[in-house]
Amino acid sequence: MRAVLLEKFGPAENLKIVNLPIPEPAEDEVLIKVQVAGIVFADTQMRRGDYVQIPPLPFVPGREVSGSIEEVGLEVRGLKTGMRVMAFIARGGYAEYALAKAKDVIALPDHIDHLEGIVYLVNLRIAFLNYFIFGKTQPDEAILIHAGAGGVGTLLTQIAKRRANNTVITLCSTDEKAAYCKANGADHSINYKKRNYVEEVLALTDGLGVDISFNSVGGPTFGTDPLAIRPLGRWMIYGYAAGKDLIDPYEAIMPKSLALSIHSVYTVRDREEYRQATDFLLDWLEKEKLDSVSKTFKLEEIVQAHHWIENQHSIGKIAIMM
Repeated sequence: MRAVLLEKFGPAENLKIVNLPIPEPAEDEVLIKVQVAGIVFADTQMRRGDYVQIPPLPFVPGREVSGSIEEVGLEVRGLKTGMRVMAFIARGGYAEYALAKAKDVIALPDHIDHLEGIVYLVNLRIAFLNYFIFGKTQPDEAILIHAGAGGVGTLLTQIAKRRANNTVITLCSTDEKAAYCKANGADHSINYKKRNYVEEVLALTDGLGVDISFNSVGGPTFGTDPLAIRPLGRWMIYGYAAGKDLIDPYEAIMPKSLALSIHSVYTVRDREEYRQATDFLLDWLEKEKLDSVSKTFKLEEIVQAHHWIENQHSIGKIAIMM
């Protein structure tokens, strides 16, 4: 099978197309013939060796797949050959075939295609956890969403506007992305490369700031975000795309008595909260109008795909088509 192999951490050019044997499923696994593999910014961090969970080298990257079951392990129940499924896996998604633990496989409803399903498989569950579990967001609160045009930011906005009545302010890097965020339901969208987002947020909230900031960016925003959050507000950090260095929490957080949460989906993978997120995902797929992948790449274009996401070109979800 064709696959992308990473043998050394580093730039996107280290991703090589190779031929590998089709893997055999263990007793609790299924083999999926991959139709679509999701690409997220965290994949680029894993490629550079800068991520919380990294497999030993060499490995095939990619953690989101949608396709059909080719083979099932001896102990697998409820899944069978030919079923259309999605799966969140530890690695191996950038390939024509991938292994998934049966417990991590979700049947894809008949009315949803692979390009729609991959949009929601992981990102909607992360958005759910951010909004309901970690953020404990209330329906009338004002929220700030960094990377508002990204995969999670898009769905955080949709939850806040479709399932509640939040005032949503998104941050993005281009006017095109700002327009996308507004079309997606955001009340306000700020191009932070053109305007001081703290000043804009304060102007939009009568000088008070937002109740919650959802921040997946980090870097310089660790120094500015506390200024955009109202006293007794919440600061939800779930990524560090621009860097990990957190500012002095006493100087930044104590004067406003902010509640700081730094969290990861991996913490709750085997807990009730993640099962709630999966139930929310299945309900959403049945009831809501669905988006599709905004841009696709071929497997042979994986280097360009990683450059695309690292250079902040991506809007919504991007994916590989096999």
